[in-house]
Amino acid sequence: MKIEILKQFGLHNNDIKVYEALYLIGTSKTGAIIKETGISSSRVYESLRLLTEKGLVSYLVKNNVKYYRAELPNQLIDEYKQNLEELNKLSKSIASLPQNKQDRNEINVFEGVHGFQLAFSQHLENVKKNEPLGIIGFGSNAIDKSSLQKISNFFVKVDEWTFPKTGDVRMLLEKKLNPIIDTIHERKDIKKYKLGFLPKNYFGPIAINLSLSEVMLSVWGKKPIVFSIKNKVVVESFWKNFEVLWGSADKK
Repeated sequence: MKIEILKQFGLHNNDIKVYEALYLIGTSKTGAIIKETGISSSRVYESLRLLTEKGLVSYLVKNNVKYYRAELPNQLIDEYKQNLEELNKLSKSIASLPQNKQDRNEINVFEGVHGFQLAFSQHLENVKKNEPLGIIGFGSNAIDKSSLQKISNFFVKVDEWTFPKTGDVRMLLEKKLNPIIDTIHERKDIKKYKLGFLPKNYFGPIAINLSLSEVMLSVWGKKPIVFSIKNKVVVESFWKNFEVLWGSADKK
């Protein structure tokens, strides 16, 4: 018998052993149950009390002695049906309540060139049509030549696919990054870039990419790493800071 299912109804191992033994040996006194199960008398009495409450055991009294008998789990079946009906009612009641829907918070970390590419691919795939983007570039001392070429080639392909659907794309860069700036303006496929320059020594090794639903912090070192944050409060905070920086930046 797959009797272990009784655990789902609040029974423990001793209770199940007592019930199974009683069902096999038939109507009997507690002595036979104790002998069959090897469980102490106090625990057997406790199990019989619980099993009686559950409707799995009944008893009759002869000459002031209780004789116990195992019953089919019909009472449990009835309780299950009743609980299922009540749960269905509760589910419908909960579903009808007004819900304060909150955006899902999510933080992910991507490592290495492959992880870097995966992070940006997912970031740009989630950009909606005409959605604005904000970019704060890294400092010139953060560039690692060994990974830069792979990453740059990746962005050429991504931009060709992404820019037809995006809105304004504003990028804040360090003026030292002339090679990257020149490359951007030579490429006709990304004319949507609007460039701004910030004060000297402003930048560290971290680049920031903003969409309306995500903030990405990336380090373009020998082992690139990206931190993706999807949290409404965090995203709004970064955008507010970006607008302040953009307002004070020199434009090209």
